[in-house]
Amino acid sequence: MTGMKTYDIVVRLNDINELFTLPPQDVFADQVRFVPGIEVIRSQVKPHMLKHDNRSRIVMVLPKKYDEPDLVTKLKNAISCYCHFKIWQNHDVAATLKNDSLRALVIGTLFMALGLFILGYLDILPAFISTFLNDGFNVAFWVILWRPVDFLLFDLTASMRETRIYKYIARMDIVVHFE
Repeated sequence: MTGMKTYDIVVRLNDINELFTLPPQDVFADQVRFVPGIEVIRSQVKPHMLKHDNRSRIVMVLPKKYDEPDLVTKLKNAISCYCHFKIWQNHDVAATLKNDSLRALVIGTLFMALGLFILGYLDILPAFISTFLNDGFNVAFWVILWRPVDFLLFDLTASMRETRIYKYIARMDIVVHFE
């Protein structure tokens, strides 16, 4: 328990609906927020906070008119529901992109193998043309393979990180202060 840290993510809302909707904009106000409160929370969750020995909580500052006995439970349920939707949405998009990337990787690999096989028979052409076609097609084949490999190595991990963040937010404690 010695390594346990508690992080507070403070969100000030003028209206409880600003948690999920864009607040009305007043560009001359002292503090202008261009995103809903839940996006502020998501952006404040950092990778070091996701460790198991850390605890975080959402501290919402609301106007006094929203003070009611079961508000924390309602907020917890609303945030949990939103996070589960975002996890589902993230999983759905990632699964589609993963399937498309795997299909593109297989097709690209087949084209590369076929192309390299054909390039082996270009010895009958003059050396300049043979080298030009060989090098050009090698570059083209690797470029075709780059996007699927890039997605599988980098974009998929970003999607998994986003899912971890939403799971973490769904489990966070909520504290409400009124002013």
